[in-house]
Amino acid sequence: MEGEYSQEWAELRRLRERVLTIALAGASVFVFVPLINWYAPHSAAKVIGLALFAAWVVLLFRFFYVSGEYVYWSCPRCGKPFHYVARWYGKWNNPFARRCVHCGLPKWADCDPDPKLKHELDPFRTDSILKLGK
Repeated sequence: MEGEYSQEWAELRRLRERVLTIALAGASVFVFVPLINWYAPHSAAKVIGLALFAAWVVLLFRFFYVSGEYVYWSCPRCGKPFHYVARWYGKWNNPFARRCVHCGLPKWADCDPDPKLKHELDPFRTDSILKLGK
């Protein structure tokens, strides 16, 4: 049985996996560079090194883009960024937050623990219109 927010949590899991995959791919470049310099001939090492550097730059830009998507991912209950909040004293980002920094919805909750608060945050929201829980 799928929960009320299962589709949204699946999207967050997909984003988290993409961030980790890109980070591991970028880190693996640093493993290959010394191996290339050690085993490849000097002329080939330059070309391969340049290609690895270009791949690393692409991965770096992709990492920042996907991690930005993760940080600004919208909370299923309130619609505000789940991990990011801007207050009068500054901006605060917690990618490891266990609850929404705005409404307090627990991460990975199958159903809303406080339906009254959900209605107060967005009185015109209906789960049938947004197709939540299907």
